Amino acid sequence: MVNPYKRNDVFTCHIAQHARFEHRVSAYHVLVEKKCYPQRCLTFRRTCALLNKGKACSRGFSRMGRLCPGCAQYRDEKVHHQPSLRLSPAEYALFMEQCHTFDDWLMTCQGRDWDISFRIDALKPRFLKVLNPHGGQLRLDGYLLIARQGFIGRERLEDHLYAAVTPQQQERYAFAPGDEIDARGQFALDRGRILFPKIWTVEFNQRCGNPTWTNSQALVAKAGARPLPRQPRKCLQCPQGALVDIVQNDDRARSKRRELVCLQGISDEQDCYFSTLKTLEESETRCTEGEMA
Repeated sequence: MVNPYKRNDVFTCHIAQHARFEHRVSAYHVLVEKKCYPQRCLTFRRTCALLNKGKACSRGFSRMGRLCPGCAQYRDEKVHHQPSLRLSPAEYALFMEQCHTFDDWLMTCQGRDWDISFRIDALKPRFLKVLNPHGGQLRLDGYLLIARQGFIGRERLEDHLYAAVTPQQQERYAFAPGDEIDARGQFALDRGRILFPKIWTVEFNQRCGNPTWTNSQALVAKAGARPLPRQPRKCLQCPQGALVDIVQNDDRARSKRRELVCLQGISDEQDCYFSTLKTLEESETRCTEGEMA
């Protein structure tokens, strides 16, 4: 079984908000969350005739906000967008067939407890940022175990799956990349990715002994984390790149989004030195092993 909804080679969308993803969006975002293909999605372009010309607001505001509708200078323009399909008609038909098969499988899985088995390929701190009109707070919300494949019941998943663990579980078990585990967890689909938000009855089939995160290290990394304006693939795959779940609370609504941060405190991927250091360390290790042989 594979998860077709996480593919980002099916659609491109050229609205400004998707520029940080190089305009590639996941199939889940287009087909399930926004439902904008083959239909279109609707956005609103809100502008102020005075502020756009560099003039002062007649009501004394320095920026646009929730009190602007009703003002004579306020403009609210409807804009229609439609993602572009990157696949041929035959490839898209095959993709939709995979989606229907996956949907049928999801109906049997969601909301149920399952025995799961996988090898941890990566482990990252999981942060949560809650924003409100009075400010925001970033907190350690646990860790995310990432596997490239695994078993859910007797079904082999040849795709990524994720399992969330609490800070207390990480202190107890010291999960590390390379460990192979069996556990029990509840299946959920989280914005297109297969996630087990809670696991229990953990058993290790293999312990690798690799270095791993501790709560104190994660809290130090949280203090120095810097948001990245874009989400380049190399940063998403880097051990020091972590996605932060952001919950925005305002007077009228509650919204959720994600933000990529660098745990090394680098704010521009062009200035990254972490991957270079890792490459040099691996080269030195290979040279040392060659000399010993």
